[in-house]
Amino acid sequence: MYIQQLSRSRVTKVLLLALTLGGAQLCVQAQEKSPAQQSSALALYRDILNPVLDAAQVHTVREVSIEREDLHISLSDGTVALVQAVDGHITGAVFEGEGEVLLIPPGRAERTSLNLFTGSAVLEQRFTTAYFRFVDDAILDALRAGFRPAENAQEFITRWAQPVRDLARSDALPVLQALTNTGDSASRYLHMRVGGTALGIFDLYLNTNAQEQISVAQPSVNNGVVFYDVWSSFPMRSVRNSDEKNRESRPRFELSDYRIEADLEPPTDLSAVTEFTLMPQRSGQKTFILELSRQLKIKDVQANSQKIEFIQNEAINGSDLQRRGDDLVAIVFPRPLEEGKPVRMQVQYSGPVMFDAGGDLLYVGARGTWYPNAGDPFTHYDLTFDYPEGWSVVATGRQVATETKAQRHITRFVTDKPITRAGFNMGRFEIADSTAAGVHIHAYAAKIVEEPLAEREARSGLHPDPAREVHQIAAEAANAVQFLSGELDPFPYSNLDITQFPGLVSQSWPGLVYLSSMAFLDDDERRVAGVHDPYIELLLDKLMLTHETAHQWWGDAVDWISYRDEWIIEALANYSALLMLEKQDPRAMKIALDYYRDQLLRETPHGPLADAGPVTLGFRLTSAKFPQAFQPVLYGRGTWLIHMLRTMLREADGGKGDALFFAALKGLLAQSPNHKISTNDLQLAFEKVLPLSLRYEGQRSLDWFFDSWVNGTSVPQFALEDVHVTVAGSKEKVRGVVKESHADAHMVTALPIYAVDAHGHSTFLTFVFADDVQTSFTATAPAGTKQVLLDPENTVLRR
Repeated sequence: MYIQQLSRSRVTKVLLLALTLGGAQLCVQAQEKSPAQQSSALALYRDILNPVLDAAQVHTVREVSIEREDLHISLSDGTVALVQAVDGHITGAVFEGEGEVLLIPPGRAERTSLNLFTGSAVLEQRFTTAYFRFVDDAILDALRAGFRPAENAQEFITRWAQPVRDLARSDALPVLQALTNTGDSASRYLHMRVGGTALGIFDLYLNTNAQEQISVAQPSVNNGVVFYDVWSSFPMRSVRNSDEKNRESRPRFELSDYRIEADLEPPTDLSAVTEFTLMPQRSGQKTFILELSRQLKIKDVQANSQKIEFIQNEAINGSDLQRRGDDLVAIVFPRPLEEGKPVRMQVQYSGPVMFDAGGDLLYVGARGTWYPNAGDPFTHYDLTFDYPEGWSVVATGRQVATETKAQRHITRFVTDKPITRAGFNMGRFEIADSTAAGVHIHAYAAKIVEEPLAEREARSGLHPDPAREVHQIAAEAANAVQFLSGELDPFPYSNLDITQFPGLVSQSWPGLVYLSSMAFLDDDERRVAGVHDPYIELLLDKLMLTHETAHQWWGDAVDWISYRDEWIIEALANYSALLMLEKQDPRAMKIALDYYRDQLLRETPHGPLADAGPVTLGFRLTSAKFPQAFQPVLYGRGTWLIHMLRTMLREADGGKGDALFFAALKGLLAQSPNHKISTNDLQLAFEKVLPLSLRYEGQRSLDWFFDSWVNGTSVPQFALEDVHVTVAGSKEKVRGVVKESHADAHMVTALPIYAVDAHGHSTFLTFVFADDVQTSFTATAPAGTKQVLLDPENTVLRR
């Protein structure tokens, strides 16, 4: 295997450069105390943050083998320096020499992902440098077994002292957590950054606190944008083989019963006191990591009315975390907590979390992290906002009280049922009301659009006024609620509020929709804004509001379990909106589906966007190789997958309608008592209504579809050849061959075959399960068949 040759000094610099792309920028905060008064937790954190190489622990090392779960690391020959112990534990080392790492991901999807970035389904790389950060005594024991006396120890220490401190930044919080949690919550942590490989510098992780404990990733830059490409990520071997894998994957703690009192000072500032209950799911936890926007700085944290320490730091950069803009916050208890014993928390914080989009229109930049949270649990929220007169605040929950004191409004919102997340928006709004299916609907719009858009419109002599569209928006929302409530379950909440939101992006929260300003424009105004694509026009005019309204079921009433299931929520919300659109204008459905297919097949320097990965990779679809793949794959391919399931069921049911499809969707909504759904739940819901004609090889299973299409990336091509029609009594017999290309080796597709008579009438004959380059079939057709067609309605995603 080719080994990249670098001088020692250059190796050090390159290893460090990669960290500056993918590492964290940390800022320690705690209650103000003199250094002598700082508690052991904060002192420990700072020791972790600033590791010192130990001159007495520099060794020549030979034939060391480190076996940790799926990670196989060998150090053949070189030099190792250990960091000085903190709290009695050595937590790091740096290595120069000859080493090798081996990682074999389980499952086709993860091996495919690894192959995309490395050209191989197995990671087997020699390296010349490695930085280790760990909380795992077995790793230290393995290193020590290979120690020999070393020379030039001080020169080695001098060269690596600063890089090791810089490299340590991204590991500080997980190392602190691993050192302080005990008992049932005890954990292991390993971060290894290797250099001098044929693949460049990359990271390997084993973190038993993570839902997927093993991962390998690489910081990369594309056109000046930093990405953190996750090559592979999966549960470690012992979890995969464990009878308690559900326990291992569930959250180690939950937050519930939020009460937030927020003072808003437009255009930017928020200060808040948030109370919530922290419930440990395992004993022995002392350090808990939460998320909070980097725009907000914590002033005080209390547990059961007693001050406790906190550490606030900015999250690791990279495509997903950078997109989310989240920070990480550690709260450290003086003693480990016991499982099942709740603690009432209070966090006080403030900062410029709102952004001025043009005078009368603000938006909350923190999205889901304007309050401390972890994992989006379903719980109750009680929100009170104090803000100046002349402004309006719209928030999740039902408005239960409002009053005005000293030229300030005080408005309270309370949720009727548990929800996943809470949000709010603020502006000078015009309001319109509507009602549908017993749901109270309110639309909020300003008389302006955001400044950049307003300036562009003004240059063409246009002056958009979203407020004039507010009644139309309320009416359209009512139509969406009426349609979706009839096809799915009743609307999940008592009210739905739609508020104008700057930019092209829209978002859904329980009972609250942020709707892009572009959706409030007319056709001429959109053209001036640069909208010329028929699908984008359709999206803004018809699809966007219904899509976000559908999220009230898919995403709010039920949510995804892990990032691998996010595609379900987006695809079902989008397809629910398309169903309503199809009823109004069947051509609109075709415009949307054609657009999604064309986007998937759009060529890039690394191949078509479809090659970015399966829908189940979620945020990992955004990478340096495919920066624009997230929406085309997650939304576009995901929507096609739901469309294929629906049309297969409809054809299998004799073309009678969508009863089976909606039975599956209602079953999915009903059978999620914890309000969370997974890709496996979706498969089971459709298998319950699966007709005989869709049972591949006689099995009442959709494994063939989910393995090939959900966990695959292919957009195949099919052709019908060698078709022969012969008379067989009062019927006719059809024989033919389906030829397949651009497909994975193990792909299986149910292709509908139709017969056409002399009058042009078509009749569904059968499904052909194409599972090879050539698939022969026979079928019985009506007398008078003149032509045989493969998928004439284009119900299958194909070239």
